[in-house]
Order: sequence, then C-alpha cells, then structure tokens
Amino acid sequence: MNRRVLIRGVLAMGGMLLIVMGCVMGAGCVSRATTRIPQRDALVEEIRHFKGTPYVYGGSTPKGTDCSGFTMTVFKRFGVKLPHSAEKQFKMGKPISRRNLKMGDLVFFRRGSHGKVNHVGIYLWEGKMVHASSTYGVIVVRWVGNPYYEHRYAGARRIIDF
Repeated sequence: MNRRVLIRGVLAMGGMLLIVMGCVMGAGCVSRATTRIPQRDALVEEIRHFKGTPYVYGGSTPKGTDCSGFTMTVFKRFGVKLPHSAEKQFKMGKPISRRNLKMGDLVFFRRGSHGKVNHVGIYLWEGKMVHASSTYGVIVVRWVGNPYYEHRYAGARRIIDF
C-alpha cells in the first residue's frame, strides 16, 4: 500500500473519531445547516423581520417592540395567540428543563432570584436567545453562562415544537 494513501486513511479515521467523540460528549452530531425544517426556517425568517427593531414599551411591531410584544408577534405567525405579558406567557405551554431546550422555546427571566417574571426571549441554539433588550432593541445574546441572565433565569416553556 502506498505510504501517502495509508497516512490519509489514518488522518481520516482520526477526524471521524473526533466527530464521533463530539457527538458522545454532547457537542451535537448534526450541524444546524443539515437539520433544516420548514417551520424552523419560517421562525428564523420571522425573527429577521425584527432585526434592529428598537425597544418600545408596549410595542409589538418591527417599528418598535418590547420583549413580550416581540414573542407575541412572532408566534402569531404560527397561529399561536400569546398575551402581551412575560408573566402571563410564562404560564402557557409545557415547562422545559434547560438541558432539553430547543429552538423556538421561550426562556423567561425575573427580577432577582424570587421576583416576578418580567422578561422573555426565544431560545435559538448553543445557549443563545433573541430578545427585545430595553437598551439595545431586538438582539441575539448568549445567556447561558452570562451571570446577568443566569441569576435571573426563571424557566422555559415550549409553545410549539419546532
């Protein structure tokens, strides 16, 4: 056997081993690009309509929105009627543990560790969410591992199984 072919084979096997180990270690076996689902694509497209939207208390349009107005309007596209209140949205859907979060789940936050729920975002992937920030408007942030959000995390709900 040609030495070059043998080396390529060994390197290819090593790469495959790393991919398999990544799957076993929870890094995710399938890339986002290969897991395209029409409803997820529609969710991403709906979220894009809000890109750069400024925060407006009580708002729910791409001209200005607050956090619950944002989720309310995005989910309306899928035939789901959500109230314009993070606290009321928190009472809807199915409770989801952090380890079982999927794209499209609503993630909720509260004032302090025991305060009432006052903020909501839409979970994307890899610890990121999109939400209407009172400072920056509609943005994507990494909330997992972020002390500000970790301290305020109240739970998650699945309204639609994307």
